[in-house]
Amino acid sequence: MDLSRKKFIVLLASTAAGIFLASCASKLGIGKSSAFPTASTAAAASTAGKSSTDTSSEDKESGSTDTASTKSSETTGNQANKQKAKKSIVGIAGQGYGSDLGRQVESAVNLAGGLGFIKKGSVVLLKPNFNTGDAHPASTNPEVIRHVIRLVKKQNPYAIVIGDRSGFWSDTIKCMRKNGVDWVAEQEGAELYPFDDGQWVLENPSSAKTWPKGFKVPKLLKEADYVISIPVIKTHSIATFTMAIKNWVGILEPLQRTTDLHLFNSNKQTFGHMLAELHLSRLPDFVVMDGTKAFVDGGPTEGTAVEPGLIVASNDIIANDAAGLAILKTFGTIPKIQDFSVWSQPQIERAAQLGFGAKKASDIEIFHENAGNIDKIISNLN
Repeated sequence: MDLSRKKFIVLLASTAAGIFLASCASKLGIGKSSAFPTASTAAAASTAGKSSTDTSSEDKESGSTDTASTKSSETTGNQANKQKAKKSIVGIAGQGYGSDLGRQVESAVNLAGGLGFIKKGSVVLLKPNFNTGDAHPASTNPEVIRHVIRLVKKQNPYAIVIGDRSGFWSDTIKCMRKNGVDWVAEQEGAELYPFDDGQWVLENPSSAKTWPKGFKVPKLLKEADYVISIPVIKTHSIATFTMAIKNWVGILEPLQRTTDLHLFNSNKQTFGHMLAELHLSRLPDFVVMDGTKAFVDGGPTEGTAVEPGLIVASNDIIANDAAGLAILKTFGTIPKIQDFSVWSQPQIERAAQLGFGAKKASDIEIFHENAGNIDKIISNLN
């Protein structure tokens, strides 16, 4: 579904009333399912829902140059993990494993420090991009999700939940089925959790300057012990690009997503700042980004697709998105990305102001394996 901004706004206006009624019905408890039981039970006995204020104050030391440093494939995930206190880590794995996507995903994750932080018996929420159920890169490659699930399972969690809220015109569970992730979840023992049917809680952080009345997020987002974001590399007709930072639009209550974010907002800078400030509710604990395919123009549902054949992983949403933008620049993309520094993009600019991660290229350390064009990608981080 490819919409011009004008048509998009018309659609938004025509459906806002229906969403408003649905929201009212939800508040009255009409047709609402109970919260995911295993997530609630396990999270109640843990330090679940750690807010971003617990992590955003961590100091990150800068390097001496303005270009990101790089390590060879001989560097292990454990070595990368030791650098976390000093650097925002990005792991990039290319297609050097034959058709074994699982090894590629595992390599990127390990290069970025691995998932050893996940404690046994915890609840892990996976947040892919299911704005629609169209095939990747319109949505997250279900096979990438499969291999993230398998890596999480090695940590012996209590439950793995795949949660998202699709675009206002869609039913999330139908999008998940269309994408094929329902079959992956069934095979791998994960649970689908469309936020459509869940409970919402109000967040009103003082630093959310573009959300003066606050915003609502799924209760599960606050209850889960860990959250792993699984976005896609692609351009976006409204937001310029959508990766880890914009992936958080799927945690926003549908009426606010329709009105506050889209319908009454035409300023791209404000839009980008709003996306970044959603992370004041909670930062993901880790990011695994699908770069098997990418849109270099158009998006979010249709566009010119290329095949970078990359998996990107990071402990930092800003570093992740900076790397993703550098990849788009390497393959050739829209002028709003190609002709500007990654650090001038409103999403990244505001996230950096809030202390969510890297503030410049020298704050990022890239560990890579089998990744083509890596030198060019690193040079495009500026």
